Amino acid sequence: MKSVDTGVLARSVCFSFTPSDTARQLYFYPTWCGHYFCTGRYFMKREYFPPLLVAYIREGTLHVEYEGESFDAKKGDVVLLDCAKPHYYQAMDGLEFVYIHFDGSNSHEICGHILKLFGPLIRNQNNALVGNLIYNMVKFYEQDGVENMFDSSMRIYKLLQLLSERELHNQKEDTSIEKTIRYIRGHVGEKITLEELADIANLSTYYFSHRFKEETGLSPIDYVINTRLDQAKILLARTFITVEEIAYEVGYQSSNSLINLFNQKLGFSPKEYRKLVQHRVSVGE
Repeated sequence: MKSVDTGVLARSVCFSFTPSDTARQLYFYPTWCGHYFCTGRYFMKREYFPPLLVAYIREGTLHVEYEGESFDAKKGDVVLLDCAKPHYYQAMDGLEFVYIHFDGSNSHEICGHILKLFGPLIRNQNNALVGNLIYNMVKFYEQDGVENMFDSSMRIYKLLQLLSERELHNQKEDTSIEKTIRYIRGHVGEKITLEELADIANLSTYYFSHRFKEETGLSPIDYVINTRLDQAKILLARTFITVEEIAYEVGYQSSNSLINLFNQKLGFSPKEYRKLVQHRVSVGE
């Protein structure tokens, strides 16, 4: 399908998709995709447009204004916008870009997280892969390709995965976070402090806490608590040692602490959990 937008050259293509009710309820789904060659007359200004936008700049420059930021995206850059918020972008002569609008499932929440990490202008090691993914999608439909809802959703899920991966210069810090996670798992029965974990990561406690939550979605202490809970669940399911012994094994001085944790996180006691999972194991076996 040829675009009729002002400033979009004739060799450009775009495709529109109307999702089914099932796709709206369960999946990620595309609403538009395209490959545009533009003059400086092409622009888009909206107060509100429901889908999200990912654009990869193949050549030239795209000027963008979004959420109080103003920037020029150039060759190799990726632009991510939640178009439900006011936005403006305009081509410079010679712009070539591929793009996808998409929506569905929890896509806005995921993109909100990515925007918080990187902002709307993304420059990392996966940009070329993002561009290839969108380019290949456009080519697929240009060649009359047909795919089901699940395949379309997986394509967008892969796109979000590529966007969310960190830049190469952050890999050393990410390794430090992974080192603390392995330490937590290996010392779950011991007292673990925030200061100790920050020392292992060789970061300040404030910066370590910030980076850890970005990476895992949990504060370091909450991660310790969840790891203790996970280990306790395994011991309850696979052994017959007492709740008191399990509490000690996972770093608590009394069974009451473990019981309170189970009630708070799961809504039932360790003994009730054991009865539930061991019954399921016996039935399954």
